Amino acid sequence: MRDDFIAALTQEVKEEVVQNYLYERRLIEEQINYLNELADHTVQLQERLYGRFARTYDLLCETEFINEFISLLRLKEAPFKDRIGTESKYKKELRLIKVHGLTDRSKFKKLLMESYRRLCTWNDKYRENYENLEDECSAVNHNIKKFEANHDLLTILNFLKGMDVDGIKKKHFMGDNFTPEEIGTVEKSLHFSPVRLEKFKIIPPPNLPKPEAAHDKLTSLANSIYDHNRDRLSDVIK
Repeated sequence: MRDDFIAALTQEVKEEVVQNYLYERRLIEEQINYLNELADHTVQLQERLYGRFARTYDLLCETEFINEFISLLRLKEAPFKDRIGTESKYKKELRLIKVHGLTDRSKFKKLLMESYRRLCTWNDKYRENYENLEDECSAVNHNIKKFEANHDLLTILNFLKGMDVDGIKKKHFMGDNFTPEEIGTVEKSLHFSPVRLEKFKIIPPPNLPKPEAAHDKLTSLANSIYDHNRDRLSDVIK
């Protein structure tokens, strides 16, 4: 009787340990799902940011002026440089910028400044989401490390393997993301891999000066662009 009581108590303790393990595991899985949703939204914002850069690059007209633009922003390289000059659907997705002025030159200067202002606005939105994603990645990796340090996976696996499949189902140990079929090869699948920001293929948000701070240099750049591309810009200026 005493041995039966000890065996039953031992079994109960083991089941509680496993149940805690699987509960905490599902919490991390839910956090990873949220992380992926946040990453998807950040990728969408990156595309919108690209649209604002693409519009500005089109206004700059030539590689020489794009390089000068990047230099006055004090950036090491042009964001989305691999997509400069490629066909883009951004024109259909962006609202038309309407400007007023006495001359085409003054209109173009206002057009370039407004394009940059909108670029900065979207860069700030992108930065906020990028930093949230970065923080969430750090939180997930911290929780994964803490989770695996707090649980003896080998002991839990040996216990799970000793249970019948029906018993596992009845006790709801496996959850939605942990099926009985996984038990035979679960050693590898149970380990969480650290989440790396690079896997989402998003660029770090560039540090852009405020439109007010860049106004004089952009105005000077706009004058140079207009002098070299007056005929070409006549179709751009509305």
